Amino acid sequence: MWIQNAAAAVAGGTVSGRLILEGGYSKPKALPVFKSRGYCGASVANETLLVGRDGGVKNGVVILHPSDRPAVVLPSELVLDNRRCAFAPHVQVAGVGSELLLKNSDPILHTVHARLGSATLFNVGLPKWRQVIKRLDRDGVVKINCDVLHTWMSAAIVVSDSPYFAVSDERGFFHIDALPAGVYDMEIWHERLGVRRQSLRIGEAGALSVDVVYAGENLR
Repeated sequence: MWIQNAAAAVAGGTVSGRLILEGGYSKPKALPVFKSRGYCGASVANETLLVGRDGGVKNGVVILHPSDRPAVVLPSELVLDNRRCAFAPHVQVAGVGSELLLKNSDPILHTVHARLGSATLFNVGLPKWRQVIKRLDRDGVVKINCDVLHTWMSAAIVVSDSPYFAVSDERGFFHIDALPAGVYDMEIWHERLGVRRQSLRIGEAGALSVDVVYAGENLR
């Protein structure tokens, strides 16, 4: 369900809002560790669904795709670390062409196996001393796992062909600014809650606030 706190056709330049989970749901259980337990411990936190006390959903990716004109993507630099037997950060978003630095802060071996759909983009072994840079050349959701029997480890990088994006914070808030006037397809991705889309029209000045409400009882 979408809750728009202003009309869609507004004088704008910014879009902000919040991802909210309402109703009953079960908090994901900690993930059991099957290897390297002497360092990792018996379990690690499950980050696939992080919901604050007031229902705000973290790690939702919000992208605005211009539908009435082309968009110029601005590549950036981002980092994916291995810390305490988990990928950090768990969810990121970046423009096509961005460079990803892979590193390992743990004293044990990890790998970074990145897939786009069923295709492997890269599979890199990372002892603590090694760092590798990979270029993200294709848009889509890149799923990442560790192949040295660290089966609980996962992360996602959403690679966008639009420069207008954000990731929701611990309370579910997001903010996107510097938006030229026009029509946009607003896409929201979350690894457990799925994908939502809605069309928005942004004017020359002002702001648009859009909240996205998910029903917890529909989770499986």
